[in-house]
Amino acid sequence: MLTGILALFSTSAFAAPVPSEIYKPAGAKTIKADRQGNGEFEYEAELSSQNTSIPALAKKVIAHAKDKGFKVVESEIKRDDADLKFKRGNQELDVSIEDKDHGRIEYKVDLDLNKN
Repeated sequence: MLTGILALFSTSAFAAPVPSEIYKPAGAKTIKADRQGNGEFEYEAELSSQNTSIPALAKKVIAHAKDKGFKVVESEIKRDDADLKFKRGNQELDVSIEDKDHGRIEYKVDLDLNKN
């Protein structure tokens, strides 16, 4: 019973729900899902580069952001990294995708719903 109680208090149990504006790739392992003050949210995940490429992932992120009403303001996509920036009114979405060592892709998102 103690083990079950301890499992409830793991870091994943306290991870904030990811806002719908943020694309969550299939098969991604969430590293960080943290709601900040003033409408800010940080999301970080890792993916296997065997299952997807950075350009393919960037295209999915762009399509998702557009579906949520964001406009692309910066899009720099290379084979081994991508930097994407979106705006929706006074809201900003920044996405960074990087190829890391040992077939790992690092996926980071900053969402600011109250950018002034």
